[in-house]
Amino acid sequence: MNLVHTMRGLPGVSRLAVRVSSSHRVRVRNAELQHPTRHGTPASAPHPHSAPPPIPASTSRASSSSVVCRTASANAHAFVVDDEDLADTTKLRLDAYLAQKITDASTSRARLQATIKEGKVTVNGKPLKKPSYAVRVGDAVACTILPPAPLRADPEDIPLDIVYEDDHVIVIDKSADMVMHPSPGHCSGTMVNALLYHCGIAEGIPISDDLDPSAGGSLESMRAATQKGVGADGCDEDSDDDDDPDNGTASGIVTAHNSGNVRPGIVHRLDKGTTGLVVVAKTDVAHRALSEQFKDRTIDRTYLSITLGVPKPPAGRVVTNIGRDFRDRKKMASFEYACTRGKPAASNYQVLETLGMSQCALVSWKLETGRTHQIRVHAKHMRHPLLNDDAYSGTEAAALRLIGQGKSLRIATAHKVLQALGDRPALHAHVLGFSHPTTGESLRFTRDPPEDFETALDTLRGIGGAGEGS
Repeated sequence: MNLVHTMRGLPGVSRLAVRVSSSHRVRVRNAELQHPTRHGTPASAPHPHSAPPPIPASTSRASSSSVVCRTASANAHAFVVDDEDLADTTKLRLDAYLAQKITDASTSRARLQATIKEGKVTVNGKPLKKPSYAVRVGDAVACTILPPAPLRADPEDIPLDIVYEDDHVIVIDKSADMVMHPSPGHCSGTMVNALLYHCGIAEGIPISDDLDPSAGGSLESMRAATQKGVGADGCDEDSDDDDDPDNGTASGIVTAHNSGNVRPGIVHRLDKGTTGLVVVAKTDVAHRALSEQFKDRTIDRTYLSITLGVPKPPAGRVVTNIGRDFRDRKKMASFEYACTRGKPAASNYQVLETLGMSQCALVSWKLETGRTHQIRVHAKHMRHPLLNDDAYSGTEAAALRLIGQGKSLRIATAHKVLQALGDRPALHAHVLGFSHPTTGESLRFTRDPPEDFETALDTLRGIGGAGEGS
């Protein structure tokens, strides 16, 4: 079956693009289709002045803004280049075009380039091995993405700040310099390496760079798999939430694949620079129970941040869609709520304290959903990005301008604040609560921010004292 078609002759239709993805559903969109709701508010959309409704615990992915045909292979894709793809440029490389279209975080630009060079990409039916090829309107592009390079996780004697541990779960206070699990560029020194050692799993295990969540897997099954010399059994399954570095998702301690490779994961994850509480499943029973709690959004999660500027009103609810930033695939972006891009995301915030003569604020966040970089994206959306968050507008220059106010002493103080935080955003996972996976007991843990965060707070509190106003 030809997976790319151009349909002409239909009323209002000039081009139809088809993309292969991981489901059998077919979703169709034509950029030039004359539809009565295209320039108005769709009947199903909320009134622009009404409060967005609660986000349901299970939300399906918003309909795509491009024509999509999904198949069983998540690595096979097909597109037709249209005018919209070239709207902002006169020349678009083939690898850059595919990077715009294939927006899952696990498919890097380097992986796309390798796929092209291996002859796994065709343009108008012919294999093309030049990543620099300039695509043209009407080009039919099809590809099968190469699988990620195999990785390996070995046990390492790395100290962990363990807040709570029993036979089923471990709660850890993560430091700012610790990556959660191995990935290209971080093959050692991660929390997974430390957990393998802590739990007595003596042999290293093969892991996958695949970010898909899994239905099963725990430290228990990881130990059994290494004893047998094979990967843990399991299959991929869709997760309600994104596989989320900043906010909780149901990914489990091991993602298992039929190939025998497994990726040690965590029940939920934090970015390298984010500090605070994470929970790890030690048994399969614990993994399944905790995964369900994250999926049902019954986990209690509170974060603390320092924002540039003071959000107004001082307490509120931010609701947008969040999806991959098409200009930078490593970042996320906010889109209009209930639109066709991204997935719904809701965050509740409260200003706890104004800082730096009202130029910054200590803000508490409670999440209704768990999208990638959700707090950071919503803070930027409010025009109050997190302090020292270069990826989302909380840059050094912005901090010096806002905190310094052009005054030498205040600028020097702002430098001290940034130096205290180093290269990380001012974000800390403060509270983590869940029901124990076997006893049902309600567990709730609180961990104060680390020294760097507290130093930044105290320094900001000192602005406005004797000599600081000049």
